[in-house]
Amino acid sequence: MSPSSEPVPDVDPRTAPLGDSFVIQQHHATALHHDFRLEMINEAGTPVLVSWAVPKGLPRRRGDRHLAIRTPDHHMSHADFSGSIPEDEYGGGEVRIFDRGSYEMDDRNEERITFRLDGERLQGRWHLVYTGPERDRDQWLAIMSEDLRPPGDPPPPADPTLTGAAFDSPDWVFEPKWDGIRAIAKCGEETRLISRNDRDITVAYPELAALHDQVVALDAMLDGEIVAFADGVPSFQRLQQRMHLRDERKIAQVARDIPVVYMAFDLIFLDGSDLTGLPLDERRSLLDEIVVPDLRIQLSPATPDDGVALFAAASQQGLEGVMAKRRKAPYQPGARSRDWLKIKVVFDADVVIVGWTEGEGRRHGTVGSLVMAVYDGGTLRYVGNVGTGFDKASLADAMEQMEALSETEPPFSSDVIRSRPELRSAHWVEPALVAVVEHRQLTDAGRLRAPSFKGFREDKTPEECTYDQLASAAAPTPG
Repeated sequence: MSPSSEPVPDVDPRTAPLGDSFVIQQHHATALHHDFRLEMINEAGTPVLVSWAVPKGLPRRRGDRHLAIRTPDHHMSHADFSGSIPEDEYGGGEVRIFDRGSYEMDDRNEERITFRLDGERLQGRWHLVYTGPERDRDQWLAIMSEDLRPPGDPPPPADPTLTGAAFDSPDWVFEPKWDGIRAIAKCGEETRLISRNDRDITVAYPELAALHDQVVALDAMLDGEIVAFADGVPSFQRLQQRMHLRDERKIAQVARDIPVVYMAFDLIFLDGSDLTGLPLDERRSLLDEIVVPDLRIQLSPATPDDGVALFAAASQQGLEGVMAKRRKAPYQPGARSRDWLKIKVVFDADVVIVGWTEGEGRRHGTVGSLVMAVYDGGTLRYVGNVGTGFDKASLADAMEQMEALSETEPPFSSDVIRSRPELRSAHWVEPALVAVVEHRQLTDAGRLRAPSFKGFREDKTPEECTYDQLASAAAPTPG
């Protein structure tokens, strides 16, 4: 239900009797802003919310100055409003409570008011300095005088997971598995996207640079996946065309044709507090509360109990699979955990590219297949060739990548090369590239069955591509 729009006579914040509460509402209207409201008493002796619109929110560093525009005062009932205002009403858009608590007025005169906030997120002292009327509204400057927040926890790292088979359980929650790139979104006064190998990849996805505007928090770390879609289905191949770009002009061009979405599925840090020790249910509840979804950030849907049905739906819709997560489990950064299970329709493998063969027919003079290997006991082990899954762009990219690598001696024994005719004419290159391939099975002979190329990845080193990891990922384990 929308808040009351019944007008309230404005009071002068420099002279009105004081109340003791404040509220800040994050308002996703035509322009994102914070509505800062102090409880004061009007001439009738009634408490009201004296209000300012602060486009950048109250400053968080001493000396910073943010514009604050006096807006109509509101009924006290407005202090509890969080929800949607219809688009055809004044202030239409999403509203979330950013902070609330008590305040004390330290000083006030004709030129400024100085107050201290003791909120759930903000603790400190600010000035509001009156600068005069502008377009029928009084303008003020909000200035932080002192930050009184206690030191927070250090932010955690990230990672899960194992592989499992579909199952039902009331102790678990199930989500679609997004065929994208895992990234931690660090949201404060700006957004930083960090890959699983701790690389800052923000520049590659400019449309995600303002995710922090959709997060109701001082600072937060979200776990999620950057996803590109093709006909409504996640497409790693489309995303591949953006992953390696760093030239801003080229990125802007490609982003128009291949937009991305950040699918958020976990919250591991919020307002200076490490949340990794909380159960998943509590972290997810907080995530749902602080994220305001839009075209660039969505909440990954979570289904309790019914993993088998979701897996069947994922198969029908062409998704990669589902994730099963134990509802009471903490977040375990940097570790593989049986509390998060991948349940895949098909399997992905991260492999080291050690060579290539020339194509025939239309692919004559370019890559026919890539030679795949993984590390096994410190040496490279052959796991097959991949020659399908390429489109024109990825084929040209693969050829460019091969030509950029130094040639070397074969990494396999002569017995392996003799056993596979396609290897006898292979061009061998230094083992520097990691590729993602989709496959149906790891055979008893240690080969990937029906592999299909999905793309190269930069967030994993060749040494991390091991046979043990490949075998455990392709062998289903019960949930």
